[in-house]
Amino acid sequence: MMLLRGRDKILRWSPFSAAEKAVVLNNPYCGLYSIYRFYADPIKNRKEKIKIENTVVIANHQLCLLEINLIDFNDKPLSKEALKNIENIFQYFIIHKKQLIVRFVYDWEGKGVLSEPKDISIILRHMEQLAEILKGLERHIYIIQGLFIGSWGEMHNSRYLSERHILTLAKKLYDCTGKRTQIAVRCPSFWRMIARTNQSLDEKTAFTEMFGARFSLFNDGMLASDTDFGTYGHVYAKESRNLNDKWIRRDELDFQNRLCRFVSNGGEVINNCGYNDAAAAAEDLRKMRVSYLHCAYDMEVLNKWKRSPFGSSDPLWKNKSAYEYISAHLGYRFIIKDVKVTACHGRNVKAAIKLCNTGFAPCYHKFDVKIALTGVGSGEIYEQSVDTDTRFWFPDEQVELKTVVPVDELKGKKYILCLGIFDNRTRQFIRLANNYKTGDINGYYRLGYLKIN
Repeated sequence: MMLLRGRDKILRWSPFSAAEKAVVLNNPYCGLYSIYRFYADPIKNRKEKIKIENTVVIANHQLCLLEINLIDFNDKPLSKEALKNIENIFQYFIIHKKQLIVRFVYDWEGKGVLSEPKDISIILRHMEQLAEILKGLERHIYIIQGLFIGSWGEMHNSRYLSERHILTLAKKLYDCTGKRTQIAVRCPSFWRMIARTNQSLDEKTAFTEMFGARFSLFNDGMLASDTDFGTYGHVYAKESRNLNDKWIRRDELDFQNRLCRFVSNGGEVINNCGYNDAAAAAEDLRKMRVSYLHCAYDMEVLNKWKRSPFGSSDPLWKNKSAYEYISAHLGYRFIIKDVKVTACHGRNVKAAIKLCNTGFAPCYHKFDVKIALTGVGSGEIYEQSVDTDTRFWFPDEQVELKTVVPVDELKGKKYILCLGIFDNRTRQFIRLANNYKTGDINGYYRLGYLKIN
């Protein structure tokens, strides 16, 4: 307990225990995800005995990857029944309060060139037809993965991989999706082609109307080999002369480290090898700022992580597996490092909260942040919004949240200092890694006890 003297007030501040808990926080926009596959054609779903109402949605996953197969319309526009079916699929997962990653494909068999439309105008027409749904559900559709092309929709084994075709498809999908929906492309080289630059986003261009600012990355060959199975190439960044050049692994990891301060990155880890051994995997996932990973592929790699001790020097994680550590650090992970309460200007209380993001990535969303005092036994609540932008709470960087409360505006003598972080888009409170308890206000964490004598 600390006594803090003002001109004519004495404050007694008793901070609560702030120990970190070694658990997955299950916050929005990050973590492990499952894949759910449906045909756009409702008749095809019935033939294949795919029933949306029988789909079991994993409760502790915030993200879902929905793959919608358009194979039955690869030579014609989507039918009204197909469009209604797609919207019904989305609504089913929205009811389960999931953030949607959506991938439209023409192929699930590795036959991209054979399955996709023979004329790009058909793909562009499908995007136009889907625009009303995609814009109408913008609050729920977090990411569109891919540009509808290639085997499994992964932007390889396609007739439309030229720079001209990629730009055409990217511009159309950009126009047909919500302004807050990210569009993820398979390789960093595709991002550079679309953004028309070898330079990544920065704090001036991120989250703006700049064309490239809404494009992010996904990698379904993550940690698989020196090139991540063709994601990277053999050109040094400093020697690159073309926007479609694939750089060597080291240069591509550095590029992702810069770019993914502002847009998301995720996918699948595959092919049990040294690149996905525990220590190497954690290092590269942090460097790539990975937010989300498939929970069921590649199980050989995931099981290796479950068997491998993480071996951290941090006592909290020392006896945890690499799988537990990686799962808990996908995306953002906010932890309060210090709380100070002081008397200032005679009749005011100043609170300063130092917080750090220990996750692999930022949150990419501007959350509401509030500091509150709740009266003990009185029900009194004094709230103040904090002027901060959570999109720029970068990993391993500390931020300080401050507020000043005029004592004369407080009616009682005993209060609990609280912090709440809220996402308006998902209407969820953000969980902290500290072992604080939540208080009388839903979603607020209780930081300490304050008495004004």
